[in-house]
Amino acid sequence: MKRPLLLLLNLIPILLFAQQPVIFPDDFKTSALNGKEVTITNTLTLTNNYSCTYGTLTFSNGQLWTPTEKFEPGVDMFNQKNLENQKNQLTVKQGSFPIVDADGTCRIGQTIEGLTGKASYSNGTYTITLTRKPEFKGNERPISCDTPETYNLKVVSFNLEHFGKNVNTYSLKLPKVALALQALQADIYALVEVEGAAGLEELCQLLNRNCNTQKYKTRYYKDNVQGMACFIYNSDAVTPVGAISLNKLADNYLPERKTAQGFQLNSNQERFILCCNHWKSKSGSNVPEQYKDKGDGQGAYNPRRVQEAEATLKFIEEITKTYNDPDVLVVGDLNAYTCEDPIRTLENGGLVNLLTTYAPNQYSYAYFSNGSYAVGYLDHSLATSTLEKQVTDARPFRINADEPQKMDVDQSGVQKDNMYRCSDHSPIVTFLNLGNGSTGIETPTISRPAIRLTGDPRSGYLTLVSNTSLSRAEIVNISGQIIATYDISNAENAENRFTLPVNSLVRGFYLIRVYDAQGRCTRYRQCSPDNFKIPPANMNFRNSLRMPHFIVPNATPNQA
Repeated sequence: MKRPLLLLLNLIPILLFAQQPVIFPDDFKTSALNGKEVTITNTLTLTNNYSCTYGTLTFSNGQLWTPTEKFEPGVDMFNQKNLENQKNQLTVKQGSFPIVDADGTCRIGQTIEGLTGKASYSNGTYTITLTRKPEFKGNERPISCDTPETYNLKVVSFNLEHFGKNVNTYSLKLPKVALALQALQADIYALVEVEGAAGLEELCQLLNRNCNTQKYKTRYYKDNVQGMACFIYNSDAVTPVGAISLNKLADNYLPERKTAQGFQLNSNQERFILCCNHWKSKSGSNVPEQYKDKGDGQGAYNPRRVQEAEATLKFIEEITKTYNDPDVLVVGDLNAYTCEDPIRTLENGGLVNLLTTYAPNQYSYAYFSNGSYAVGYLDHSLATSTLEKQVTDARPFRINADEPQKMDVDQSGVQKDNMYRCSDHSPIVTFLNLGNGSTGIETPTISRPAIRLTGDPRSGYLTLVSNTSLSRAEIVNISGQIIATYDISNAENAENRFTLPVNSLVRGFYLIRVYDAQGRCTRYRQCSPDNFKIPPANMNFRNSLRMPHFIVPNATPNQA
C-alpha cells in the first residue's frame, strides 16, 4: 500500500498547479496558449459588461479610457489609442460559474485576481472559459454619497435619460430615480432630459414622500418642453433668486435645455448661479457636412458644441448681471469628454474644471465605440474663479454607468427595488461652502503660477494645465531630489498646457514644480495627506503635499 500512496501524493502537486501562469496581454500575442488552462497572474479590470446577459464579459489590464478623456483630439492619436484599447481586451465566458458579484451585478471597474480558465484562440483573439469561480473586488455599489468635512451646500447634476418619455417603463423608472435623489440628499438637483413638467412634479412629490417632508420644490421654465433642463430644490436650504434665464445665444433650438437660476443660501444669504445644460449629442442622422465626424475622437456636431461653449461664456456675462453675483456653477451633460474642444473652450474662457481637480480618474459615462467599451466624463462641473474658491469637492456618484445595460428599465434584467441603472449617466455631486472666500469681482493680481494635472501616469503622460505661461517644469521625488526638468518655453505645446512624460519613472510618489518667466514657483495649496498611505521619508510630508502631486502605481506605463 505504501507505493501507490506515494504515487498519489506525488500527483497532487501536478493536479493543483496544472494551470500555466501567464500575464495579459503580454503572453497572448501568439496562438501558443490555445487549448491550455491558464491562470492570469496580473489583476484584470472589468471594462465591458454589455454581453453579461449571455455569460460573457471583457477584462483589460487597467481601465479603458475614451481617448479624448485623457488626450487632446487628433486623428492619429485617436486611431492609436483605439488600437491600444482593442488589443487590451480579453473575452471571458462564465462556463459553469456565474460571473456576477454578491449583488447580482458585474460593474465596470471591478477587478479579478488570479482569473483561471481554458484558453481558446480564433481569428487572432483569445477567449477564456472559466474553470474556477472568480471573486470580484473593488468598485462596490455605493449606498450614499461620501461628503467632505466642510460644505454648506450640495448640488447634484443628473441626466435622467428621457425621464417621462416612455410611458411603458415610467412606472419602473420613477421610483428608481426617486431613490437615487433620496440617497444623494442634495440641496439642489439640476436635471436634464426631463420630458415635461408633469413627470418632474410627480418625481418631486415622490421624493418628498420618501423623505417624509414637503421641503422639495420644482423650478422650470414652462410645461411640455422636450428634454428640458430644470431644478428640484430644498426650500429649507435655498431660495430661488429671480426667474429662470434661457441661453439663446448659440441658437434658438430648444433653449430650455440651457437654463440658469440664481439661488440664495438661507443660512447666510450668500448667493450663486446654477447654469444647467444639455448640449448637442455626438450622433444623429443626416448630419450636415460642417458637423460630420472628423475622425479625431470628438464625434459629430463638435463645432455645434463649441458654439454652445462660446455661448455659455457670453451667457455667464449676462447672468452675473441679471442675478448680481459673479459666482457661477456650470453643470450638465455637455456631450464632450474632458480634453475635447468644447470643454477646453470653457477652461480657456476662465472656468475651472472641478472634476479634473477633485476626481480626475473617475467617470460618469461608458460607451461602446470603435471596438471597445471605454469610459469618461460627458457630465461636467465647472466654476467661475470666484466660486472655485468656495468649492470643497466634486465627484460622480457611480450608480449607473458602471452597471450592465441589461438592468435598464426597458430590459429583462431591471432590478425594480433599487436605484441602480435608473439612467445611463451617473450623477455629478458638487460641494460648496458658500461664503468661505471672496464672492465679489476681484481685481486681477500677479500671483505665483498654479497648475493642475490630468491623466493617468500609467499611460506614460500627464497633462499639465496652468493659469499662466510657464518656462520650466520639474519632477521632484519625496526626498526633494529633482528627477527631471523640462524647458516648457521651447516646447511645441508651450504656455498654458504641457504634456509631461512620466513613462521613465518607477513606482512612487512625486511632486510637480513649475516656474513662470519671472521665476515664480508653483502656488502652494492645502492638501491633506491623510488619504495617502506613503511614509514621510526624509522631508516634511505635509508641506510637500501642498504642491500638485501624483503617484506612479505598480503597473508601469508599458504594462498599462
